[in-house]
Amino acid sequence: MRDIDLFAGAPPQTKSDTSHESELAALLGITANKIRLLVRDGVLRRVAPARYSRDDAVLAYVTYLRASLAVSGGLVAADAKLKAEKIRVAAAQAEKLETANKIARGETVRADFVVREWRGILGDVRAALLAVPSRCGAQLSHLTAHDIAALDAEIRIALEGLADGK
Repeated sequence: MRDIDLFAGAPPQTKSDTSHESELAALLGITANKIRLLVRDGVLRRVAPARYSRDDAVLAYVTYLRASLAVSGGLVAADAKLKAEKIRVAAAQAEKLETANKIARGETVRADFVVREWRGILGDVRAALLAVPSRCGAQLSHLTAHDIAALDAEIRIALEGLADGK
């Protein structure tokens, strides 16, 4: 009985022109299962069970990849934007973790703790400065009530100027 060529008009394939499914998969950098899926989808065609024309298969696969890339070309920009967003989120998470580690090591403190501490210190400084006129009046008996009132007024003016950022 004579061999029948399934692909009429195609030159007969020799053993050296064909590759086994696993060899073709290794050549293309994909799995043998992907080769079978490409056959099912009509991208590749077998010349014998589990055998493929190496040149035809490579050409068909490259054509398939080019077509896939052309179709997904609109998605490339969206993919780049998504990738950039993921990088930004990852950087923010890394910064948050680094800040938490610095706090845990005592290398940095939270701003609300600093503000609360400085409010207490500045309140103590204000109270001490406002007490100066009465302490001077008790220690310096030659000062008149008018002198003590003038000291008090000057200290209050200075404190108000500091509070206004002057």
